[in-house]
Amino acid sequence: MEMSNVDILIVEDEIIVAKDIEQTLASNGFNVVGIARSFEKANEEFLQHLPGLIICDINLRSGLTGIDFIKKVRGDSDIPVIYLTAYSDEETIEKAISTHPGSYITKPFTNEQLLVAVKMILSNESREEESSFADHKPTKRELEIIKCIARGMTSHEIAAELGICFETVQTHRKKILGKNHIHSSSELTALAIKNNWMD
Repeated sequence: MEMSNVDILIVEDEIIVAKDIEQTLASNGFNVVGIARSFEKANEEFLQHLPGLIICDINLRSGLTGIDFIKKVRGDSDIPVIYLTAYSDEETIEKAISTHPGSYITKPFTNEQLLVAVKMILSNESREEESSFADHKPTKRELEIIKCIARGMTSHEIAAELGICFETVQTHRKKILGKNHIHSSSELTALAIKNNWMD
């Protein structure tokens, strides 16, 4: 599957953010088929375009959320999704995880973080590579750190949260990334969700 041939739908109620995402994706060769700012519009765009990937904000400032939209879509297909949200509390993360997203990015995010998440989902990684990633089951401490990273916490914040020193957190982060052959927190969060390490 050619990544550039995949149609991408953006569901984001802040039009400036949505347009920035669209520009970032388009300038990197991706095809954005639509922007939706509400649950209803997202559903219309989905039915019209049947995209191959959805980038979806969780808070749509209405009665129905991005998670509600994805749950509805998942009743019809197994389309991959990347969640965007300003919220990283445990309840929101758990609701998002229940829909099995490909990635979860907390705002504010960089263009690089977004592109990494998109490329990870759309890339043609072999089953052997995916299996080798899954073989590296994290330790209890590593799981605690992974969950903190997924919540968007810094190493200093993680150290305070877990009652360990900053250098220990940094060492754990380096080992976790190294043994899973990944290079960023966004990739780690996506891998953790995929392997159900967040449960």
